[in-house]
Amino acid sequence: MDATAERWWKSWPAISGLTGLVALVIGLGAWLFPVDKQADNGPEPAANATTGGSSTTTPPASTGLSPEGSPSTTPESTAPADKIRWSDEIQFDNDGIDLDTIPPTVQMDWPSLNSDLNRGLTGPDRPLTAASGHLALWPGPGTPTRQQCADRVSTHGDERVHIPVGRTGCLTTSKGRVVMFTVTRFPADSFQVTARATIWENPEDS
Repeated sequence: MDATAERWWKSWPAISGLTGLVALVIGLGAWLFPVDKQADNGPEPAANATTGGSSTTTPPASTGLSPEGSPSTTPESTAPADKIRWSDEIQFDNDGIDLDTIPPTVQMDWPSLNSDLNRGLTGPDRPLTAASGHLALWPGPGTPTRQQCADRVSTHGDERVHIPVGRTGCLTTSKGRVVMFTVTRFPADSFQVTARATIWENPEDS
């Protein structure tokens, strides 16, 4: 072994010791002063950050549903009620009665040109006569509306129909008005008839 190698070999323990000391110092420093990786990488962006520093919320899209989940609807407008032109008791005989006037007008002479309803024959089962329009017996039960009466006359109307006491008849007048009447008196030995009548306005007159 030459002189240089001998010197290196003799100094190796000192070099090894110095290297170990440096490693110990580095390890101790890393333990005492850990590196903050988050600081090195910068702060993480805020999850809900918004431009300009203010928070805005987008409202949910409208679905057209009510809170219960069913489609929202606007209440439908109801049809106007039938307008009653006149309602009260009437009495007529073979001369008839004009139901287009207010109040209805009993006709005094025969032949009557303005009569809408009359009784031409005596007897318990004799018919009434629709002098200008048509007449029908309402089958019941209950009281018909104007439209129901009009429909009944349209489908079952005739010029002469017997309306017994306690039953309701439907009639159209010479001016197209619809009349409902309930017979209260129908004597067999007289031409006279007593009834409770309701006369409706024509829709175009309301």
